[in-house]
Amino acid sequence: MSKRSSAQQDAERRAEARRRARLLAQGRTVDDEQDEIDEAPERRPSVPLLQRLFPPAAPLAGKPDPFAGFTYTGPLRPVVANLWLIPRNLFAGVGMGVLWVASYVITVQYAGSLLGSITSFVSFGALVAAGWIGWQRPWLFGLAAAVIGYLLYSGYVFWALAGDPLINEPGAASTAATYLLSNGVLQAGIGALAGFYGGYLRRRIADPSTRQAAEARRRR
Repeated sequence: MSKRSSAQQDAERRAEARRRARLLAQGRTVDDEQDEIDEAPERRPSVPLLQRLFPPAAPLAGKPDPFAGFTYTGPLRPVVANLWLIPRNLFAGVGMGVLWVASYVITVQYAGSLLGSITSFVSFGALVAAGWIGWQRPWLFGLAAAVIGYLLYSGYVFWALAGDPLINEPGAASTAATYLLSNGVLQAGIGALAGFYGGYLRRRIADPSTRQAAEARRRR
């Protein structure tokens, strides 16, 4: 490896001399500059947006294993496990599904009114409550409540349309069925998200670190 030329060394010495002169003109020393470099805070790693919206929450304390007693080991275990879990908490799935359909029917019938706005919040709250109550798997119980409620709502719609002569028009029945199917998929997705949020909210409130942070903010 070749040594640096005398011209390069002279250029570095002149640059260092100019740097020292600037520091002295500012009333600082080389040691001060080094201390600032050493004390510079490290850059915090970027946090994903989803993690900012939903910081990690600890599982609920004191709850038993939700799959205790489940023994199926076949290839469809995830599907069978979900179907096995739903009857273990009927209030979360069926009860909130009934509440959802009752409020959703009023929301549709009184759309744009104050009553319709109130019941729309109640219908969404029922899905959130399904995830809150269904601690075993919140998104599943939110999904179950939405699906069960929407099946009841679809039956109500077909019953209501049975006495309407317009349903006998060509294509009317298929149009109604297509609307119910597409809207049902949307409501199922909303149910799963709302249920997930309900379970997450319950874990966050029950998390000791969350309570400690809230108490610290109140004491300020």
